[in-house]
Amino acid sequence: MEQFKLKRMWEDGLEMEVVLTLKGKWCEVTVDEYVTDADIESLVSTLRAFNARNGKSPKTWALDVPLVHFSLMFELANARGTVRVDVEIEQMKGDGGDMKASFSFETTMGQMDELQRQLSGFLAHETDLVESLRPE
Repeated sequence: MEQFKLKRMWEDGLEMEVVLTLKGKWCEVTVDEYVTDADIESLVSTLRAFNARNGKSPKTWALDVPLVHFSLMFELANARGTVRVDVEIEQMKGDGGDMKASFSFETTMGQMDELQRQLSGFLAHETDLVESLRPE
């Protein structure tokens, strides 16, 4: 089971529509939003910094667009390389479907390297789909 899925739906020269799905053991949240390459590059940079220090320093990536606040915090859960990902999402569409979710899931340092690699390929237009962060 992939705990992180990112699919490019559409794009032009300024932004892209992506569908991001995050799955925990008892929770799944999907957000359909418009982002820029810089937003995704910021996530890659966060992962690069986290991976470079072997998880010894927690790192947070945040996305704040007009109707959605989204953050992922990556931190080492134990000395064996287990990584906890804390997810915070707030969507304020104003259509009666507002949502707020907080949950965590675990993965490994190896999966964090793989996510960074896949997201770099996504930015380079090598793929339109990232499926990563499998629990081990």
